[in-house]
Amino acid sequence: MSVRRPRALLAALGAVAAAVGLAVPASPEPPRPPTARCERVVLVVLGGGVRSQEMLRRPDLVPTLAAIRAAGFGSDGWTAGGADPTDATKAILCGRTVPVATPGRVRPAWPTLLECVRKDRGLGPDAAWFASFADGEALDLGSSDHPDFGPSFWPRLAHGEGPFGEPLRGLFRLFGRPNPTTDRTWAHLATLRAVTAKASSARGIGAGPAALPEALRLERALLEEVDRRAADLGGAAPLDARAVRAGITVLRVFRPTLLVIRLGQADAGRASVAAYEEVLRRNDAEIGRLRATIAADPVLARSTALVVTADLGRDAQRNAEGGYGRTDGSPEQTTVAVVGEGPGLARGATPRGPHATKDLAPTLARLLGAAMPAAVGDPAAGVVREELLSR
Repeated sequence: MSVRRPRALLAALGAVAAAVGLAVPASPEPPRPPTARCERVVLVVLGGGVRSQEMLRRPDLVPTLAAIRAAGFGSDGWTAGGADPTDATKAILCGRTVPVATPGRVRPAWPTLLECVRKDRGLGPDAAWFASFADGEALDLGSSDHPDFGPSFWPRLAHGEGPFGEPLRGLFRLFGRPNPTTDRTWAHLATLRAVTAKASSARGIGAGPAALPEALRLERALLEEVDRRAADLGGAAPLDARAVRAGITVLRVFRPTLLVIRLGQADAGRASVAAYEEVLRRNDAEIGRLRATIAADPVLARSTALVVTADLGRDAQRNAEGGYGRTDGSPEQTTVAVVGEGPGLARGATPRGPHATKDLAPTLARLLGAAMPAAVGDPAAGVVREELLSR
Protein backbone atom coordinates (compact mmCIF):
# COMPACT_ATOMS: atom_id res chain seq x y z
CA MET A 1 0.00 0.00 0.00
CA SER A 2 1.38 3.39 -0.89
CA VAL A 3 -0.99 5.25 1.48
CA ARG A 4 0.24 5.20 5.06
CA ARG A 5 -2.36 3.92 7.58
CA PRO A 6 -4.98 3.91 4.79
CA ARG A 7 -8.05 2.86 6.77
CA ALA A 8 -7.42 5.29 9.64
CA LEU A 9 -6.60 8.14 7.27
CA LEU A 10 -9.62 7.45 5.08
CA ALA A 11 -11.89 7.39 8.11
CA ALA A 12 -10.48 10.71 9.32
CA LEU A 13 -10.73 12.22 5.86
CA GLY A 14 -14.34 11.11 5.68
CA ALA A 15 -15.13 12.87 8.92
CA VAL A 16 -13.48 16.08 7.78
CA ALA A 17 -15.12 15.81 4.36
CA ALA A 18 -18.50 15.62 6.03
CA ALA A 19 -17.62 18.61 8.20
CA VAL A 20 -16.78 20.75 5.16
CA GLY A 21 -19.88 19.64 3.28
CA LEU A 22 -18.30 17.05 0.96
CA ALA A 23 -20.96 14.47 0.25
CA VAL A 24 -22.78 12.80 -2.58
CA PRO A 25 -25.56 15.24 -3.56
CA ALA A 26 -28.87 14.16 -2.14
CA SER A 27 -30.84 15.83 -4.91
CA PRO A 28 -30.10 16.84 -8.53
CA GLU A 29 -28.84 20.31 -9.33
CA PRO A 30 -31.42 22.90 -10.47
CA PRO A 31 -32.48 22.45 -14.11
CA ARG A 32 -30.77 24.60 -16.72
CA PRO A 33 -32.74 27.48 -18.18
CA PRO A 34 -33.83 26.91 -21.78
CA THR A 35 -31.46 29.63 -22.99
CA ALA A 36 -28.34 27.96 -21.56
CA ARG A 37 -26.12 26.46 -24.23
CA CYS A 38 -23.67 24.80 -21.88
CA GLU A 39 -23.88 23.26 -18.40
CA ARG A 40 -20.42 24.19 -17.12
CA VAL A 41 -17.68 26.70 -17.89
CA VAL A 42 -14.06 26.78 -16.74
CA LEU A 43 -12.33 30.14 -17.34
CA VAL A 44 -8.55 30.38 -16.88
CA VAL A 45 -6.96 33.85 -16.72
CA LEU A 46 -3.22 33.86 -17.43
CA GLY A 47 -2.29 36.72 -15.12
CA GLY A 48 0.68 39.04 -15.03
CA GLY A 49 0.78 39.83 -18.75
CA VAL A 50 0.94 37.33 -21.65
CA ARG A 51 1.30 38.35 -25.29
CA SER A 52 -0.94 37.00 -28.02
CA GLN A 53 1.97 35.82 -30.11
CA GLU A 54 3.05 33.41 -27.38
CA MET A 55 -0.51 32.17 -26.85
CA LEU A 56 -1.35 31.70 -30.53
CA ARG A 57 1.89 31.32 -32.44
CA ARG A 58 4.17 29.27 -30.21
CA PRO A 59 2.84 25.69 -30.23
CA ASP A 60 6.29 24.56 -29.13
CA LEU A 61 5.88 26.62 -25.97
CA VAL A 62 2.15 26.15 -25.26
CA PRO A 63 1.00 22.91 -26.95
CA THR A 64 -2.13 22.68 -24.80
CA LEU A 65 -3.34 26.11 -25.89
CA ALA A 66 -2.61 25.11 -29.49
CA ALA A 67 -4.71 21.95 -29.02
CA ILE A 68 -7.60 23.94 -27.50
CA ARG A 69 -7.49 26.35 -30.42
CA ALA A 70 -7.47 23.49 -32.94
CA ALA A 71 -10.44 21.82 -31.27
CA GLY A 72 -12.37 25.07 -30.80
CA PHE A 73 -11.37 28.62 -31.61
CA GLY A 74 -8.64 31.16 -30.96
CA SER A 75 -8.33 34.85 -31.78
CA ASP A 76 -6.28 37.87 -30.84
CA GLY A 77 -6.95 41.62 -30.73
CA TRP A 78 -9.05 41.55 -27.55
CA THR A 79 -8.51 44.93 -25.91
CA ALA A 80 -7.40 44.51 -22.30
CA GLY A 81 -9.35 46.27 -19.57
CA GLY A 82 -6.44 48.19 -18.08
CA ALA A 83 -2.67 48.51 -17.80
CA ASP A 84 -2.60 46.87 -14.37
CA PRO A 85 -3.24 43.12 -13.86
CA THR A 86 -5.80 43.74 -11.12
CA ASP A 87 -7.84 46.24 -13.15
CA ALA A 88 -7.56 44.06 -16.24
CA THR A 89 -8.84 41.05 -14.30
CA LYS A 90 -11.78 43.06 -12.96
CA ALA A 91 -12.74 43.95 -16.52
CA ILE A 92 -12.76 40.25 -17.45
CA LEU A 93 -14.83 39.23 -14.44
CA CYS A 94 -17.19 42.22 -14.27
CA GLY A 95 -17.69 42.80 -18.00
CA ARG A 96 -16.73 46.46 -17.73
CA THR A 97 -13.72 48.64 -18.41
CA VAL A 98 -14.28 50.68 -15.25
CA PRO A 99 -15.29 48.26 -12.49
CA VAL A 100 -14.62 50.87 -9.81
CA ALA A 101 -13.40 49.43 -6.51
CA THR A 102 -14.86 50.28 -3.16
CA PRO A 103 -12.54 52.93 -1.60
CA GLY A 104 -9.74 51.22 0.27
CA ARG A 105 -10.63 47.76 -1.06
CA VAL A 106 -9.72 45.69 -4.09
CA ARG A 107 -13.16 44.14 -4.30
CA PRO A 108 -15.04 45.50 -7.36
CA ALA A 109 -18.16 47.59 -6.96
CA TRP A 110 -19.81 45.94 -9.99
CA PRO A 111 -21.05 42.34 -9.77
CA THR A 112 -18.84 39.59 -11.12
CA LEU A 113 -19.68 36.84 -13.57
CA LEU A 114 -19.54 34.34 -10.71
CA GLU A 115 -22.17 36.22 -8.70
CA CYS A 116 -24.45 36.85 -11.67
CA VAL A 117 -24.51 33.20 -12.69
CA ARG A 118 -25.32 32.13 -9.13
CA LYS A 119 -28.10 34.68 -8.73
CA ASP A 120 -29.71 34.34 -12.16
CA ARG A 121 -29.59 30.56 -12.08
CA GLY A 122 -30.57 30.23 -8.42
CA LEU A 123 -27.48 28.11 -7.73
CA GLY A 124 -26.07 27.05 -4.40
CA PRO A 125 -22.64 28.02 -3.03
CA ASP A 126 -20.80 24.99 -4.45
CA ALA A 127 -21.84 25.91 -8.01
CA ALA A 128 -19.39 28.82 -8.45
CA TRP A 129 -15.70 28.79 -7.46
CA PHE A 130 -12.82 31.23 -7.72
CA ALA A 131 -9.32 29.69 -7.50
CA SER A 132 -6.38 32.07 -7.18
CA PHE A 133 -2.59 31.85 -7.19
CA ALA A 134 -2.53 34.29 -4.25
CA ASP A 135 -4.65 34.82 -1.17
CA GLY A 136 -5.55 38.01 0.71
CA GLU A 137 -6.89 40.79 -1.48
CA ALA A 138 -6.37 38.68 -4.60
CA LEU A 139 -9.32 36.53 -3.51
CA ASP A 140 -11.58 39.58 -3.34
CA LEU A 141 -11.63 39.86 -7.14
CA GLY A 142 -14.16 37.05 -7.43
CA SER A 143 -16.91 38.90 -5.58
CA SER A 144 -18.26 42.44 -5.42
CA ASP A 145 -19.67 45.02 -3.02
CA HIS A 146 -22.68 45.62 -5.27
CA PRO A 147 -25.77 46.14 -3.07
CA ASP A 148 -27.94 43.80 -5.18
CA PHE A 149 -25.60 40.85 -4.66
CA GLY A 150 -23.42 40.55 -1.55
CA PRO A 151 -22.15 37.49 0.35
CA SER A 152 -25.24 35.41 -0.42
CA PHE A 153 -24.04 35.14 -4.04
CA TRP A 154 -20.27 35.17 -3.58
CA PRO A 155 -18.33 32.21 -5.01
CA ARG A 156 -16.47 29.72 -2.90
CA LEU A 157 -12.69 30.16 -2.82
CA ALA A 158 -9.73 27.84 -3.40
CA HIS A 159 -6.06 28.78 -3.06
CA GLY A 160 -2.77 27.64 -1.56
CA GLU A 161 -3.22 24.03 -0.48
CA GLY A 162 -6.59 23.83 -2.17
CA PRO A 163 -10.19 23.81 -0.96
CA PHE A 164 -9.45 21.21 1.74
CA GLY A 165 -5.90 22.12 2.77
CA GLU A 166 -6.82 24.19 5.80
CA PRO A 167 -9.45 21.89 7.37
CA LEU A 168 -7.11 18.91 6.90
CA ARG A 169 -4.02 20.58 8.38
CA GLY A 170 -4.51 18.85 11.74
CA LEU A 171 -4.72 15.46 10.02
CA PHE A 172 -1.40 16.09 8.26
CA ARG A 173 0.25 16.61 11.63
CA LEU A 174 -1.32 13.42 12.99
CA PHE A 175 -0.88 11.03 10.06
CA GLY A 176 1.51 12.85 7.73
CA ARG A 177 0.64 13.31 4.09
CA PRO A 178 -0.24 10.17 2.11
CA ASN A 179 2.15 9.03 -0.59
CA PRO A 180 1.03 9.53 -4.21
CA THR A 181 -1.22 6.62 -5.05
CA THR A 182 -0.99 4.15 -7.93
CA ASP A 183 -3.73 2.43 -9.89
CA ARG A 184 -3.01 -0.74 -7.89
CA THR A 185 -3.57 1.15 -4.65
CA TRP A 186 -6.95 2.36 -5.85
CA ALA A 187 -7.90 -1.18 -6.89
CA HIS A 188 -7.15 -2.39 -3.35
CA LEU A 189 -9.08 0.50 -1.79
CA ALA A 190 -12.03 -0.11 -4.12
CA THR A 191 -12.11 -3.76 -3.01
CA LEU A 192 -11.99 -2.68 0.62
CA ARG A 193 -14.80 -0.18 0.12
CA ALA A 194 -16.95 -2.67 -1.82
CA VAL A 195 -16.69 -5.26 0.96
CA THR A 196 -17.49 -2.62 3.58
CA ALA A 197 -20.45 -1.27 1.58
CA LYS A 198 -21.86 -4.78 1.04
CA ALA A 199 -21.58 -5.63 4.72
CA SER A 200 -23.14 -2.32 5.75
CA SER A 201 -26.00 -2.77 3.30
CA ALA A 202 -26.71 -6.25 4.63
CA ARG A 203 -27.08 -4.77 8.09
CA GLY A 204 -29.21 -1.85 6.88
CA ILE A 205 -26.44 0.66 7.50
CA GLY A 206 -25.46 3.41 5.06
CA ALA A 207 -26.28 3.87 1.39
CA GLY A 208 -24.97 0.48 0.24
CA PRO A 209 -23.14 -0.56 -2.95
CA ALA A 210 -25.22 1.67 -5.27
CA ALA A 211 -23.53 4.80 -3.88
CA LEU A 212 -20.03 3.29 -3.99
CA PRO A 213 -18.82 4.64 -7.38
CA GLU A 214 -19.66 8.22 -6.46
CA ALA A 215 -18.13 7.84 -3.00
CA LEU A 216 -14.93 6.44 -4.53
CA ARG A 217 -14.76 9.28 -7.03
CA LEU A 218 -14.97 11.88 -4.26
CA GLU A 219 -12.57 9.99 -2.03
CA ARG A 220 -9.96 9.69 -4.76
CA ALA A 221 -10.18 13.38 -5.63
CA LEU A 222 -9.72 14.30 -1.99
CA LEU A 223 -6.77 11.98 -1.38
CA GLU A 224 -4.98 13.10 -4.53
CA GLU A 225 -5.52 16.72 -3.49
CA VAL A 226 -3.66 16.24 -0.20
CA ASP A 227 -0.90 13.77 -1.09
CA ARG A 228 2.76 14.68 -0.81
CA ARG A 229 2.85 16.31 -4.23
CA ALA A 230 0.71 19.15 -2.85
CA ALA A 231 3.58 20.11 -0.55
CA ASP A 232 6.33 19.66 -3.15
CA LEU A 233 5.27 21.94 -6.00
CA GLY A 234 8.47 23.65 -7.06
CA GLY A 235 10.08 24.83 -10.27
CA ALA A 236 8.67 27.61 -12.44
CA ALA A 237 5.38 29.20 -11.33
CA PRO A 238 4.67 27.00 -8.28
CA LEU A 239 1.87 29.31 -7.07
CA ASP A 240 0.15 29.08 -10.44
CA ALA A 241 0.53 25.29 -10.34
CA ARG A 242 -1.11 25.23 -6.91
CA ALA A 243 -4.02 27.30 -8.21
CA VAL A 244 -4.64 24.91 -11.09
CA ARG A 245 -4.31 21.92 -8.78
CA ALA A 246 -6.92 23.46 -6.45
CA GLY A 247 -9.18 24.09 -9.45
CA ILE A 248 -8.82 20.49 -10.59
CA THR A 249 -9.90 19.24 -7.17
CA VAL A 250 -12.91 21.56 -7.23
CA LEU A 251 -13.86 20.18 -10.64
CA ARG A 252 -13.50 16.57 -9.58
CA VAL A 253 -15.37 16.93 -6.31
CA PHE A 254 -18.06 19.53 -6.97
CA ARG A 255 -18.43 19.63 -10.78
CA PRO A 256 -19.41 23.32 -10.47
CA THR A 257 -21.38 25.31 -13.01
CA LEU A 258 -18.64 27.95 -13.16
CA LEU A 259 -14.98 27.80 -12.14
CA VAL A 260 -12.58 30.71 -12.63
CA ILE A 261 -8.86 30.07 -12.11
CA ARG A 262 -6.68 33.17 -11.92
CA LEU A 263 -2.93 32.74 -12.40
CA GLY A 264 -0.34 35.50 -11.96
CA GLN A 265 3.28 34.48 -12.25
CA ALA A 266 3.79 35.53 -15.87
CA ASP A 267 4.81 38.85 -14.31
CA ALA A 268 8.31 37.34 -14.27
CA GLY A 269 8.44 38.39 -17.93
CA ARG A 270 9.39 41.98 -17.18
CA ALA A 271 12.79 40.88 -15.90
CA SER A 272 13.60 37.88 -18.11
CA VAL A 273 12.29 36.39 -21.33
CA ALA A 274 13.63 33.01 -20.29
CA ALA A 275 11.72 33.15 -16.98
CA TYR A 276 8.60 34.30 -18.82
CA GLU A 277 8.74 31.36 -21.20
CA GLU A 278 9.32 28.92 -18.35
CA VAL A 279 6.21 30.22 -16.60
CA LEU A 280 4.17 29.85 -19.79
CA ARG A 281 5.50 26.36 -20.37
CA ARG A 282 4.56 25.34 -16.81
CA ASN A 283 1.16 27.04 -17.00
CA ASP A 284 0.41 25.30 -20.27
CA ALA A 285 1.33 21.93 -18.78
CA GLU A 286 -0.97 22.57 -15.80
CA ILE A 287 -3.80 23.60 -18.13
CA GLY A 288 -3.10 20.33 -19.92
CA ARG A 289 -3.76 18.49 -16.65
CA LEU A 290 -6.96 20.50 -16.22
CA ARG A 291 -8.06 19.64 -19.75
CA ALA A 292 -7.27 15.95 -19.20
CA THR A 293 -9.33 15.99 -15.99
CA ILE A 294 -12.32 17.30 -17.92
CA ALA A 295 -11.86 14.70 -20.66
CA ALA A 296 -11.52 11.82 -18.17
CA ASP A 297 -14.80 12.55 -16.35
CA PRO A 298 -17.77 11.49 -18.51
CA VAL A 299 -20.03 14.11 -16.90
CA LEU A 300 -17.53 16.95 -17.34
CA ALA A 301 -16.45 15.85 -20.82
CA ARG A 302 -19.92 16.24 -22.34
CA SER A 303 -20.90 19.37 -20.44
CA THR A 304 -17.87 21.64 -19.91
CA ALA A 305 -16.53 24.52 -22.01
CA LEU A 306 -12.92 25.58 -21.35
CA VAL A 307 -11.84 29.17 -22.09
CA VAL A 308 -8.35 30.62 -21.59
CA THR A 309 -7.34 34.27 -21.86
CA ALA A 310 -4.73 36.68 -20.48
CA ASP A 311 -5.36 39.71 -18.31
CA LEU A 312 -3.19 41.99 -20.46
CA GLY A 313 -0.28 41.80 -22.88
CA ARG A 314 3.41 42.79 -22.90
CA ASP A 315 5.66 45.18 -24.80
CA ALA A 316 6.63 44.44 -28.38
CA GLN A 317 10.36 44.83 -27.70
CA ARG A 318 12.63 43.78 -24.87
CA ASN A 319 13.55 46.25 -22.17
CA ALA A 320 16.99 47.05 -20.77
CA GLU A 321 16.74 44.13 -18.34
CA GLY A 322 16.18 41.66 -21.16
CA GLY A 323 12.49 41.11 -20.47
CA TYR A 324 9.16 42.39 -21.76
CA GLY A 325 7.64 45.27 -19.82
CA ARG A 326 4.05 46.51 -19.92
CA THR A 327 4.48 50.17 -20.82
CA ASP A 328 4.90 50.77 -24.57
CA GLY A 329 1.20 51.05 -25.50
CA SER A 330 1.67 48.76 -28.51
CA PRO A 331 -1.02 46.30 -29.65
CA GLU A 332 1.11 43.54 -28.13
CA GLN A 333 0.79 45.25 -24.75
CA THR A 334 -2.82 46.48 -24.89
CA THR A 335 -4.52 43.44 -26.45
CA VAL A 336 -4.67 39.74 -25.64
CA ALA A 337 -5.77 36.41 -27.12
CA VAL A 338 -8.66 34.12 -26.21
CA VAL A 339 -8.88 30.39 -26.92
CA GLY A 340 -11.78 28.10 -26.11
CA GLU A 341 -13.38 24.73 -26.78
CA GLY A 342 -16.34 22.68 -25.69
CA PRO A 343 -20.13 22.56 -25.86
CA GLY A 344 -21.84 25.82 -26.69
CA LEU A 345 -18.75 27.34 -28.34
CA ALA A 346 -18.58 27.63 -32.13
CA ARG A 347 -15.60 25.88 -33.64
CA GLY A 348 -13.37 28.18 -35.68
CA ALA A 349 -15.27 31.26 -34.48
CA THR A 350 -13.83 34.75 -34.95
CA PRO A 351 -15.17 37.89 -33.23
CA ARG A 352 -16.57 40.53 -35.57
CA GLY A 353 -15.48 44.17 -35.27
CA PRO A 354 -13.69 45.66 -32.25
CA HIS A 355 -13.70 43.28 -29.32
CA ALA A 356 -12.46 43.50 -25.73
CA THR A 357 -11.96 41.26 -22.72
CA LYS A 358 -14.94 42.99 -21.09
CA ASP A 359 -17.06 41.08 -23.63
CA LEU A 360 -16.09 37.75 -22.07
CA ALA A 361 -18.27 38.02 -18.95
CA PRO A 362 -21.55 38.72 -20.77
CA THR A 363 -20.69 36.09 -23.40
CA LEU A 364 -19.96 33.38 -20.85
CA ALA A 365 -23.01 34.41 -18.83
CA ARG A 366 -25.16 33.96 -21.95
CA LEU A 367 -23.50 30.60 -22.53
CA LEU A 368 -24.70 29.52 -19.08
CA GLY A 369 -28.16 31.03 -19.38
CA ALA A 370 -27.50 34.09 -17.22
CA ALA A 371 -26.89 37.80 -17.85
CA MET A 372 -24.60 40.59 -16.68
CA PRO A 373 -26.42 43.75 -15.53
CA ALA A 374 -25.70 46.82 -17.68
CA ALA A 375 -27.51 49.98 -18.69
CA VAL A 376 -28.53 50.21 -22.33
CA GLY A 377 -25.91 52.11 -24.29
CA ASP A 378 -23.39 52.03 -21.44
CA PRO A 379 -19.99 52.44 -23.18
CA ALA A 380 -18.13 50.85 -20.27
CA ALA A 381 -20.07 47.57 -20.48
CA GLY A 382 -19.09 44.60 -22.61
CA VAL A 383 -21.39 42.96 -25.13
CA VAL A 384 -22.36 39.36 -25.84
CA ARG A 385 -20.28 37.87 -28.66
CA GLU A 386 -22.95 35.71 -30.24
CA GLU A 387 -20.55 34.79 -33.05
CA LEU A 388 -18.53 32.72 -30.54
CA LEU A 389 -21.56 30.70 -29.44
CA SER A 390 -22.96 27.72 -31.30
CA ARG A 391 -26.55 27.80 -32.44
